[in-house]
Amino acid sequence: MKEPTLAECMKKADLILNRQATREEVADWASECVAAADPVVEDEKVWEMLVYLCGFDLKAAPDSYLHTTEELRDWIQEHI
Repeated sequence: MKEPTLAECMKKADLILNRQATREEVADWASECVAAADPVVEDEKVWEMLVYLCGFDLKAAPDSYLHTTEELRDWIQEHI
């Protein structure tokens, strides 16, 4: 697996924000990167964003997510 870039992570986040991908699809992609036997992520910002995206599909209740898309926007502004 090649090392994901910050641009790839941002593109995945944009897909969620623009409703072009589901949270689950992006979380699965990020989880594959984080859970690899030997993760190939050197950039700390990329790693932090991958970890954040891994949990973006967590549910607070059967019909609602723990994190809102506004929180995703805020997280990006604070960390990237």
